[in-house]
Amino acid sequence: MKNTIQKLNPIFLLNTTVFIIGTVANIYFALLAAGYIVTILLAYLVGNKIKDYVVKIGYIWVTKWSIFVAFLILSGIYLPDVFLYSLTMFIIFNLSVNPSTITFKKEAQL
Repeated sequence: MKNTIQKLNPIFLLNTTVFIIGTVANIYFALLAAGYIVTILLAYLVGNKIKDYVVKIGYIWVTKWSIFVAFLILSGIYLPDVFLYSLTMFIIFNLSVNPSTITFKKEAQL
């Protein structure tokens, strides 16, 4: 557990830095980023209700990257001045947050 926390500290710092810089560039970036994080976490929580492990992984993968594309489109249309900040933050968040850390049951049902 301690090793996982040590790995996440630089990622959290990087994500926080991008969030602050993006928010300074455009205050609405904070709303976009918060909406993205909440939407991803809700998708993970809904995915945890799926019993079949293979279906759960497929659902989370497709949902995670669909939300990524949708929020990038929103960012590109409505906040083009912070599009690169959005892209950077969303990629860092997508690659660093593991849905298995949010699961309530640690065992796979085969």
